[in-house]
Amino acid sequence: MKRFLMISAGVMALAAVPAQAATIVYGDAGSFNAALGTTVVDDYENPGYNFIQDNATMSGVLGETRYEPTGFSNNNLIPTANGNQYYCAGCNGSFNLFFDATSVTTGNGVFGVGLNYFNTNPNVNFDALVTYGNGDTELFDLAIVSVSDFDGFFGLTSDRLISSISFGPDGGITQNGSFGIDNLTIGDMGRMGAVPEPATWAFMILGFGAIGSAMRRQKKTAHKASVKVSYA
Repeated sequence: MKRFLMISAGVMALAAVPAQAATIVYGDAGSFNAALGTTVVDDYENPGYNFIQDNATMSGVLGETRYEPTGFSNNNLIPTANGNQYYCAGCNGSFNLFFDATSVTTGNGVFGVGLNYFNTNPNVNFDALVTYGNGDTELFDLAIVSVSDFDGFFGLTSDRLISSISFGPDGGITQNGSFGIDNLTIGDMGRMGAVPEPATWAFMILGFGAIGSAMRRQKKTAHKASVKVSYA
């Protein structure tokens, strides 16, 4: 029985091994949201926001994201377009978003970040420079999108965790351009997010085979022990 329990524990441990680090980019909110477990969404309609506020006030309304404008210091704006409030750093300046203090994951970052955006100046095109929890960085191009429809969507999931995103030309600093975001969504890994690798599946199959063999031996031994021979 002890051997059976030890094998079972080993198989359970193997089943919990996640796949190798993977980063996935999403172009639509539906697919992105389906990949997440617990989420927090900021639509910037919270009455705690003002038209303009400093970094501490902006970051403290929900307490899920740290805001840092890099083009214009402490210039966090919540304007309105088509009846919807959104966020921009002066609406023509670069900015950073930090995810090191959230309710959904650890201080290394979040599993997923997604947002709607506009990006209207082709001469000062904004990009997303992502910094992961392990220190890696990666640059993503963002398409030109009109402010009138907010049709742009950028979503990213990674089991390296996403600790921050810098928005600007090549992720750099500028006081020009025209860029804003809405419906900022952060989340943790869904229940099906950790998928065993092929090698892990092989070990699991061997483990289950060993469990079956051990159970058969145990049953055979128990059967032998239950047979009694009596002589007249």
